[in-house]
Amino acid sequence: MRLVSVWALSALWAAAMSGQTSPPPSFEARDVRPHGASEPHPLLPGMRVWIFGLDLGPSPGCATENTSDPRTYRPELCGVRVLAGGLTAQLIFVSPRQINLVLPSHPWQNEDIEIQVIREGVSSAAVPVHVGEDRPIVSLAEPAYAGMPLWLRVEMPWGVGRLRYPFHTEPWDLGPGWVEMRFEGRELPPLPLPTVGPMPDMGSVALLEEPTERQLDRIPLHLLYPLHQPGRYEVRYVELLWKKRKSEWTEIEIKPSTAAQRTDWFEELTQGPPEDVASLVADYLPNVLARRDAAALLALGPYLDHPNPVVRRYAGYGLYYFDVELRKRVLPGKGPPRGFVR
Repeated sequence: MRLVSVWALSALWAAAMSGQTSPPPSFEARDVRPHGASEPHPLLPGMRVWIFGLDLGPSPGCATENTSDPRTYRPELCGVRVLAGGLTAQLIFVSPRQINLVLPSHPWQNEDIEIQVIREGVSSAAVPVHVGEDRPIVSLAEPAYAGMPLWLRVEMPWGVGRLRYPFHTEPWDLGPGWVEMRFEGRELPPLPLPTVGPMPDMGSVALLEEPTERQLDRIPLHLLYPLHQPGRYEVRYVELLWKKRKSEWTEIEIKPSTAAQRTDWFEELTQGPPEDVASLVADYLPNVLARRDAAALLALGPYLDHPNPVVRRYAGYGLYYFDVELRKRVLPGKGPPRGFVR
C-alpha cells in the first residue's frame, strides 16, 4: 500500500481550493530511469528516459507521430511538458502513469538535477535525480581484508552491458578491461603471472549457466595484485575497447586480518563447494585462489580433472598462483596448461 506524502496531501488540498479537478503529477526519483531499465541507474545527457508515476499525463495516452524518429519528438505533448534542470526535454509518449522522453544534451557531469512534470500548467514537485558521467564507477563489492578475497564492483555506463567474470579461462584476464592500482601514492605492480595485464579482446568463454546477479559486475582484485598489506589503496578501471573510458581514481580500504580469521573463512568456504559451473568459476575457485598454500592447492586439485573444460582450464591456470615446489609436493604430476584458450 503506497503512503501519500504530506506534500501530496497539501497539493490535493490546494487543488480542491482552486477548483482543480485532478491532482498534480507525482513521481519519485527511483522511477526516473534509462529507457528499458527495471532499476534506477545514473542518467546521461541526451539519454532516452522513462518516468513512472501518477497523474503524469492525459488518458488515454498520447504519442508522437513516429516514436522511432527523433524529428517528431516535441517539447510539449498533449498539454504535458517535462523540465530537466530547468531545460525542456523532448517528449515521445505521455500517459497517466508513464512518460517517455529524451533528456536535453546539456553537459551535466556527476551532479543532481531537478525533474518536473507539468500537465496543463500544473507542476509536480521538483524531484532531484542523479546525472552521472559516461564512465565506469568502481567500489568495493563487500568489506575487504588483507590476505582474503577482494572483489571490486564495476558499474558500467547504462547501455554498455554488464561486466561478467571470468571473461577468459585465465583467472587474471579481464578481457576488455583492466584495473590500475596505487598504494601510498605509488603505482602497484601486478602479480608476476604469464601475460598478466591488458590484453586485446579475442572472444570470451561460454558457460551453460549464467552467473547470478550477485556475481555480475565485479572483478577479483586479489588475483591481479598482491594485497596482503592493509591500508588505503586507489583503484581505477580502464576500458580497453570501445570508448576506452576510465573510472575515477577511487579510494578503497583493506582492513587487517588475523590468521584465525583467515582460517575460519577458508574452512567455511570449502565446506560446501557449489556444483554449477558458473558459481565455480565466477565465485568459488577465485576465492580459493586468494590463499596460496597447501590447503588451497588441495581444494583446487579436484577441479583439475573436472568434466567441464572451462572449469578444468580455469583450475589449471590457477596453478600459476602457487610456488612450483609446493605444487610438486602437494599435487605431484599436475601443472598448468600450456598455451591459452581463445
